[in-house]
Amino acid sequence: MEDDAQEMKQECPPAPFAKRVIAFGMDAVLLFILIQAIALVIPKLYDDNSKREFNQLVHQVSLLGSDDRFDSTKMATFIEDSKLSIETYEMLMSMLVAACGLPILYFCLGEIFFNGQTLGKATFGLRTEHIDGSENITLIKAFIRSTLKGFALITLLTPFLLPGLLNFCFCLFNRNRRCIHDILSGTITVQPKL
Repeated sequence: MEDDAQEMKQECPPAPFAKRVIAFGMDAVLLFILIQAIALVIPKLYDDNSKREFNQLVHQVSLLGSDDRFDSTKMATFIEDSKLSIETYEMLMSMLVAACGLPILYFCLGEIFFNGQTLGKATFGLRTEHIDGSENITLIKAFIRSTLKGFALITLLTPFLLPGLLNFCFCLFNRNRRCIHDILSGTITVQPKL
């Protein structure tokens, strides 16, 4: 069995770093577009007062300096002082859940239902599999991997990008080119030979 796993690893070498980065970039762009689309749709589900409050909040935030916008304590105080209605808070929470949940859902579905591939990975013929060489990963491993990878993506889109950078740069310093989300989920991204 161990020989089979070693043979599988030799048949499917770790994916090249450049291909992984470009594939992830493609997935990130797709997710960014989907999150923006959801952010446009969610306000339409609420009454005019909530939309008006939300638009005023967005306008007021846009007038803040970048130091204030990226200070979570100041932003929390700012939102609290805005005296938003419960419906507007619900709208904001819906957007937050969508923005955080969509990347996790996207990566998890790709790992489970599409042979370990997202659209970006499929474009380059890359696949995620167990480190032991078996192709399909379990739902738990896919969820762990997707949660960590989704968190890394979200942090890359904010001023708090260090966790995301560390996750992906980690693969530069190990021979199997595994990121932190690969190591903690017991997986590896490979490029199968055709």
